[in-house]
Amino acid sequence: MSSALPHTNFIWGALIPEVYLDKVSKKYRIGRREVAAIDGVTLQLPESGIVIISGPSGAGKSTLIRIIAGLETPTSGSVYVEGVDLTRLGAYELAWFRRKKFGFKPQDPKLIPHLTILENVAVPLMFNFVERERALSIAKKLIEEVNLRERIDHKPEEISGGEYERVSLAQTIIGSPPIVILDEPTAHLDPDNSKRIADLIKMKQKESNSLYIVTTLDYSIIQEADRVVSIYKGKIIEC
Repeated sequence: MSSALPHTNFIWGALIPEVYLDKVSKKYRIGRREVAAIDGVTLQLPESGIVIISGPSGAGKSTLIRIIAGLETPTSGSVYVEGVDLTRLGAYELAWFRRKKFGFKPQDPKLIPHLTILENVAVPLMFNFVERERALSIAKKLIEEVNLRERIDHKPEEISGGEYERVSLAQTIIGSPPIVILDEPTAHLDPDNSKRIADLIKMKQKESNSLYIVTTLDYSIIQEADRVVSIYKGKIIEC
């Protein structure tokens, strides 16, 4: 499979970082008007650590991380992840690459309502062809680590908002993907639950040594960051 992926380790004679965006733009048409959600962004991110994407509402944070994750295609520019240009991949190759390389949690995650918490957390492993019993065993251990053992057989509708976010985080990071992307993981939480999520992010990143890319304005997460990237009106203004 890997031989089918257009892969290069070098660009202009230099080693490509873990994540590299080269002059990336994303434009939409609203009526007769063209709006640039992302405007000529060049950005490189390291192989590991916690990187915060910060900016006001409408600045382009969510669009940027969706482009990094291969969930949106830029209007122009290239997106390299581990040397692979995502803009050159076909639909099947891109889906395979995302499944192997990314954990992605949107701002409003949706757990599968008819599955238990245990089954929901195990789903990404089963999508990667991990045998069901082994996937459930790994999921059970992770659920215990996020202090939700007593909720393991509950359905999503039976847990609180803070517990829902912890389950969604566990589902995103199970299997220790190389790149974890979290969109506003504490946006709807009270300060105590926000701090709990921030502590989990810090702990799990250190354990896995993965790259965590987090959009947030939450100081409890920002203070744990190795790097903060600020975006405004689709442009990187501080890095």
